[in-house]
Amino acid sequence: MDDTDLVQTGIGLLASVYRLRLNLQGEGDEAGSSGYPELLEGALDFTLTAESAVPPEYADEVQDVVKQAVDELARRQEAVLRGLLLGFVKVVEAYEEDQPGPDVLQLLQQLSLEVAVE
Repeated sequence: MDDTDLVQTGIGLLASVYRLRLNLQGEGDEAGSSGYPELLEGALDFTLTAESAVPPEYADEVQDVVKQAVDELARRQEAVLRGLLLGFVKVVEAYEEDQPGPDVLQLLQQLSLEVAVE
């Protein structure tokens, strides 16, 4: 995935969380899940190959250390992402209290299209 696709995935996650919130409040017209897992599919997957001068007898240990580091970064990234999504929901709730009826999903869709054009 290129950066544009990843940004659009992030916007899609916001729309997904918003739809889930509407459905939980009984205001949504969509059945099923938020689509959150499907949106992340492929977004965080990558492969890494590298030529290294690590002696073969240490290759397993080096791979283990790299895997631990990547796993820790992924855990932290997921926690930050959860925080951003929760913050988005709170901002939307505050916005809706002041200005009832905004079309949040339309705003997010427009943003996604703008990102694709850039």
